[in-house]
Amino acid sequence: MEPPKLWGSMKVLRTLVLVVSMVTPAVDGDTRVVGGMDCEPHSQPWQVAILDMYKLYCGGVLVDKEWVVTAAHCTTPGITSVHMGKHNLYTREQGEVQKMVQKMVAHPSYDPTTKDNDIMLMKLLTPVTITDRIQPIPVASCLPRPGTTCTTSGWGATTSPEAECQRLYPGSITDNMLCAGSLQGGRDSCQGDSGGPLVCNKSLQGIVSWGMEKCGQPKRPGVYTKVCRYAQWIHQTIKDN
Repeated sequence: MEPPKLWGSMKVLRTLVLVVSMVTPAVDGDTRVVGGMDCEPHSQPWQVAILDMYKLYCGGVLVDKEWVVTAAHCTTPGITSVHMGKHNLYTREQGEVQKMVQKMVAHPSYDPTTKDNDIMLMKLLTPVTITDRIQPIPVASCLPRPGTTCTTSGWGATTSPEAECQRLYPGSITDNMLCAGSLQGGRDSCQGDSGGPLVCNKSLQGIVSWGMEKCGQPKRPGVYTKVCRYAQWIHQTIKDN
């Protein structure tokens, strides 16, 4: 996805339930989950908002007291801050926390042209205090079974099998990508959701990565970075830094 445009109409965190099948990349559009519903407030305590200056730039996922996982294409041009414990993005809420980013570590094999290896770690300037509204999520080390119910969330897919996704995006799907969306359209992640989570069985399985410029199109599922392929890199990067 390209850096999002800021749309003012959707301010609360939204979530979309989908069924995972196989692996592929996620979708562009406006700054909210398409076809989803408002989250129960603070029901996704690992979800973070990444702001460039004062504007929503991407979503992210807290995986450690000092570390956030997001998409590698979410490198911001300005001053980057991470907001946690949020439901309504533009309202001051009890228990919310804002942290500055100390460093960004993109995957060394990230390809901005193909969006392969579209994953990045952000180290916070200081550790966050874990509360009922701010909690890290475990990183998956293996794929979920086909048919597993998952959710994606963001402020800003039922899944398509890998062979089907390869057909819909010929030559664009790598082993590091996971497809999720609705073949009928109308349900999708969108611009501003980039870097946000795909959660299955209470573990992080995907990061919103890329898709079509117009979100929620029929036969154009969203594409996610397949997080389980990067579990070792994530843990090693945290350990080394």
